[in-house]
Amino acid sequence: MTFHATLRRVGVAAAFALAASTGAAFAQADQAAKLKLAHDVIEVSGAASSFDGIIPIFLDEAKRTFVRTRPELSKDFDEVIKVLEPEFEKRREQLINDVATVYAERFTDAELADIKAFYETASGKKLVTILPSVLQASYERTNAWSRQMSQDVVTRMREEMRKKGHDI
Repeated sequence: MTFHATLRRVGVAAAFALAASTGAAFAQADQAAKLKLAHDVIEVSGAASSFDGIIPIFLDEAKRTFVRTRPELSKDFDEVIKVLEPEFEKRREQLINDVATVYAERFTDAELADIKAFYETASGKKLVTILPSVLQASYERTNAWSRQMSQDVVTRMREEMRKKGHDI
């Protein structure tokens, strides 16, 4: 192989390597942008705020577990909670990032942008504001419907079984 042929092969290999690394860098930048967009969707949709207050719940539950057997340590646990809360609050951000990854995996960039745009509209903002009460009312009505449905099914089954000569 001649010097020029070797040089040409090295040049081609270098060009491919540069193209691959540039493509990987663009892919990483695209992924970072998509993850940022997913994070924005979580924030604007109110999903992130659903994790507010979650860390104190874990800390209080742990305190209650210990205080059951050592009630005299309650005040000391309160002081420990104040020290630990900032440390564990960082894990809340990790959770939000994990959820953002789920969104980024399941939605395209365009879909995430559309979702974000919706939540930035007046209707989207209203949805975020009233969704907890809508979900609560829906839950209550679903429970009432389920109870009534169960009673009606049992009543009708008994009626139909009576027609067949069975008294249940």
